[in-house]
Amino acid sequence: MRDRFLGGLYRLMDSPLGAVLGGLVYGLWAFFVNRHAGLPHAALIGFTHWMMSVAITLGCVALMRTLFWMPARPRNGAWLSIAGSLLVTYTLLVSVHWYIGTPNILLTLAPGMLPTIGFAAIYSSLLLRESGDPRSATSIARRTSLFGTSGDPHARA
Repeated sequence: MRDRFLGGLYRLMDSPLGAVLGGLVYGLWAFFVNRHAGLPHAALIGFTHWMMSVAITLGCVALMRTLFWMPARPRNGAWLSIAGSLLVTYTLLVSVHWYIGTPNILLTLAPGMLPTIGFAAIYSSLLLRESGDPRSATSIARRTSLFGTSGDPHARA
């Protein structure tokens, strides 16, 4: 039961549907907290945040997978994937919101901080879990796509 749940969670977190649903929640929040800036500007902020959330989620999942396999030890890869994805995520979010003139950048981003940190931590721990299972097709497929068919999954290319 637990393995089934974790497998389903992994597939949702790794899917475009998960990114779109998560982005929708954040986009609506961004619209709501910036509504005092006027409907057109709040709509632009909400739409921009939704699109960025979807793109960042999909991009950061790919980045996390790549960063996970870089160090020789899987645990170090998990930490690197968490730190790297959060750095990229918040650099992009703050930069774009600053560019489009979001009046409340911190208030806009604050509610998403815990879920974003949680997403990074959970996804990295799921990668760590999958890497330890030699029967996992996901682990084998990712290892093959990143390093070819050569031996050790954490060998340097």
